[in-house]
Amino acid sequence: MRLRHWVLIGLVVAGSLVAEQLVHHEHEYWFTGIPGFFVLYGFVGCAAIVSLSKWYGKLWVQRRESYWEERGDIDPHLARTGTADPGATDDGEATTGEAP
Repeated sequence: MRLRHWVLIGLVVAGSLVAEQLVHHEHEYWFTGIPGFFVLYGFVGCAAIVSLSKWYGKLWVQRRESYWEERGDIDPHLARTGTADPGATDDGEATTGEAP
C-alpha cells in the first residue's frame, strides 16, 4: 500500500478513538471501558477471519492443477461426457457457441 493509504487509515483510527471519547456510554463489562477496545476488537476480528479463511482455503478447498493425474482418476469431464473435449455436450457433439 502507498504511504497515503497508511496515513488515511491512521487518521480514520485516530478519529474513531476521539469520537469514542466524546460519546459517554455505560460500560457493561470492565474491558469495554478501555479506550480503543472496539477499534482493536474489530481489527483483530477481521484479521482473524481473513487469516482463517486463507488457511482453510489452502488446506481443504483448493487443489493443485495436477490433482486428478496424481490420484490416478480420470478427468471428471471425460467421465461425465465420454470425451476429453470440454466443448462437447453429453451427446458427443461439439459446441461452437453459435446459434443454428
